[in-house]
Amino acid sequence: MLMATQNPGVKYAGCFLLASGIYPNVPQGVAWNGNNIGGSLKRGVGIAMHVGFGNLGGTISAYLYLAKDGPRYYSGHATLLACQFMAMCLSIFMTIYLRRENARRDREYKPPSEYTEEERYAEREKGDNATFYRYTI
Repeated sequence: MLMATQNPGVKYAGCFLLASGIYPNVPQGVAWNGNNIGGSLKRGVGIAMHVGFGNLGGTISAYLYLAKDGPRYYSGHATLLACQFMAMCLSIFMTIYLRRENARRDREYKPPSEYTEEERYAEREKGDNATFYRYTI
């Protein structure tokens, strides 16, 4: 909508649609990332990297939306559209991968509910490589 029209009302509506699609991705991404990394140190680093790289968006946008490209800002909008498409593709890929990995672990190991506390304690250092660990999808 932002790239296709000059109508300010349509562009304004497009901004609302973009915001409603983009802003929920941040907490959802952090939660998904945090739930799928085993081990507290590894999880802490993973979440910090997720948030840190996400914050680079503000810096990048300063160089995407240049005054010389206005008022249509095709290069900025096209870059963000490509990033959203890439994020969608990566989310689909990770969903498929995590489902397959959980299915493989279900075939090879007993269900997580059947592990005793002693077995879980023995594998605690393995993080997400522990035989009882299942990914959140």
